Amino acid sequence: MKLWQRLRGKEFEEAFKSSRKYFGHYIVLFISDSLGNKVGFVTSKKVGGAVQRNRARRIMREAFLKVEPFLPADKSYILVARNSINGKKMQDVLNDFIRMLREEGINIS
Repeated sequence: MKLWQRLRGKEFEEAFKSSRKYFGHYIVLFISDSLGNKVGFVTSKKVGGAVQRNRARRIMREAFLKVEPFLPADKSYILVARNSINGKKMQDVLNDFIRMLREEGINIS
């Protein structure tokens, strides 16, 4: 059973409007209560070319999968890459993500 579904087109707009923002060094995290059980990964052209954007999405996806068992399933999450993600390791992004989740009150063991 797949727990998390990907956000689609107009769901992004709804999630952005009704979400709380948390700013990290490498990503910006949006958490919304309106959609539930959904996740999205966003990289703009400001991050770099196609190779850098795809790598940033892979790193964010891997960081999300590491903490996924600890996340409440009634929320939706959008991870937006910042330009500073280029050249960073997944562990750096994971630590940034966990710090923002703790700000939200979600404890990761």
